Amino acid sequence: MKTFPTLFSPLKLGPLTLKNRIFSAPMSAPGLTAEGYFTRESILFYEQLAKGGAGAVCLGESLVHSATGNNHGRVFPLDDPGCLPGLIKCTDAVHRYQAKASIELIHPGRRSDPIYNAHGKVYGPSGGRCHYGDGDHEVTELTEEMIDVIVNAFGDAAEIAQIGGCDFVTVHAGHGWLLGQFLAPNNNWRTDRFGGSLENRARIFLMVAENIRKKCGPHFPIDFRISGDDFTEGGATLEDAIGLSKLLEDKIDMLHVSATSFHDKRAGIRMFPSMFNPRGVNAYLAEEIKKHVDIPVVTVGGFNDPAHMEDLLEADKADAIALGRALLVDPLLPEKARTGQEDDIIYCLRCNNCMSVDFVPYVKYPLGVSHCPVNPWHGLIEEKFCHQIPYGDQKVLIVGGGPAGMEAALGAASCGHQVILCEKTDSLGGALRQAWHPEFKKDIKRFVEVLESRMKASPNIEIRLNTHVTPELVQTVGPDALIVALGAKPIDLEVPGIEDPRVINCMEIHQRKEYMGDRVVIIGGGMLGLEEGINLAKYHDKEVTILEMQNRLASDAPYLHYIAMLNEVEQLDNLQVMLERKCTAITEDGVVGSDKNGGEEIFPADTIIVAVGMESRREESETFRNLAPEVIMVGDCVQPGQMIPAVLNGYFAGYNLQRT
Repeated sequence: MKTFPTLFSPLKLGPLTLKNRIFSAPMSAPGLTAEGYFTRESILFYEQLAKGGAGAVCLGESLVHSATGNNHGRVFPLDDPGCLPGLIKCTDAVHRYQAKASIELIHPGRRSDPIYNAHGKVYGPSGGRCHYGDGDHEVTELTEEMIDVIVNAFGDAAEIAQIGGCDFVTVHAGHGWLLGQFLAPNNNWRTDRFGGSLENRARIFLMVAENIRKKCGPHFPIDFRISGDDFTEGGATLEDAIGLSKLLEDKIDMLHVSATSFHDKRAGIRMFPSMFNPRGVNAYLAEEIKKHVDIPVVTVGGFNDPAHMEDLLEADKADAIALGRALLVDPLLPEKARTGQEDDIIYCLRCNNCMSVDFVPYVKYPLGVSHCPVNPWHGLIEEKFCHQIPYGDQKVLIVGGGPAGMEAALGAASCGHQVILCEKTDSLGGALRQAWHPEFKKDIKRFVEVLESRMKASPNIEIRLNTHVTPELVQTVGPDALIVALGAKPIDLEVPGIEDPRVINCMEIHQRKEYMGDRVVIIGGGMLGLEEGINLAKYHDKEVTILEMQNRLASDAPYLHYIAMLNEVEQLDNLQVMLERKCTAITEDGVVGSDKNGGEEIFPADTIIVAVGMESRREESETFRNLAPEVIMVGDCVQPGQMIPAVLNGYFAGYNLQRT
């Protein structure tokens, strides 16, 4: 309370008083049934957010009119009374932690998927064609009779939500869903009372608010989620959003200000701000709208630092802050901030792994399960909430202080094992020490620092730096379990001229940055090569050329991070990408790149970075195979990859020792 007095001050929402000003943003629950109903896993997902200290928990998307407005299959159906048992259990769970429960009411309009709608028909403010993913479909203009049907559906859904224990509802009127489509001239070219002037384009918003108020009464708060700016040509602007807010003010109790519209295929990189955006990238929109209304205004978009949030609220730029991915990374973020443990909060990296796996229809197969590179418990809701910590008393030796080794130490120590972690260098972090240097990846450094702090605070963990583990050392320690986390090494590129002093491997970039010339050629356009290329071009003013053998960049990147990187590339005149180019030699003149037809081109370079991938230290790892009763290999020494398998498998290698 003393550290963040504004953040943890109560907020009045109509007749309600919320205990603090941290909300969980609308997030769909995992584990929904085929009908879209909540399961035990779904309920525990929201209960975890309430337990973590959020003042209000939004239960995510819910359909108000399934026959005309379903965008991706399994969505909670508030137009089906069969949803009530699960909803009541869920709101009960949220209330057990003195949090308030909301639910987001949506109608996708022209963004519906025809395969889920009755008779395959999709409706919008105006007709024509609408893209959906890489395809498109015909849109039928809503008649006034159908508009009334949908308006009533919003009111009925709110009434069901109220009966189901929700304390208020959040009407999704932004992001290019149906109501936002009415506001946006590029989606609404009607000439009747729902088109043209701002008052006409906003009419359906007011009708929905009035219908909810009529059915739910004067003491049931109504929140509207809007886009402060569509950021699309011909879309709704900040001026439109301000005008809409003033029209709505007397009919609702709160505004939740986000940004962008799905009318833009790349909207996701601002809607779920990528690592290339500043924290709180949308806050200025909420700040401007707040100047024109006297109801609470919520901002959202890339927040996770309590000090940053406190400063924004204390300056009266918003009344509350909604967190999404930050609470997936660390569900206890609010409670840690409240109780003075903010230094233990792990920040979301904004890699968008969690969002990309189900980002249909832009990804071919929705996985239904996501992982987090900095939270090994993400997605294991039932296991985390209901588990019994296994007790152990083994002596555990861990070889390697990278992310897999550090997580293994923490996992083992949490169960009572005595851990010795040996790292051959003078610091922890492993390969992540090279990854955190770009400005947009600095939160990786925070992750390593928090893990290191947790390890040093544990009485069960001994850290030995500058310690090379040999068979003799293993014999001296005499561990019951040996966890090998040696990491990986860069793949050697075997081409003529590779010994040229201008050549450095991808793991040496930041150790040798003072030797970086003005013209840089990066051999390899995977995620690592592309990120480093963006960093050198954007933040260090280098002329960068990336040569990639495949026909696309960063095939190993999550979808939303991939399009965010493409967006950066397109804005950088000093970054050139050459696809289907293979490095065949390095000469005095530069890098020789061969195209798929055998044609060669020389790319001048002062510095040449080899980023063609990593390979495991398997042979070295295998030398430890029979040195202890139990030997476990984890992380990149098994198979090089991204952070997720290293963190996940490393943590549970330690946590699951001595299972009987």
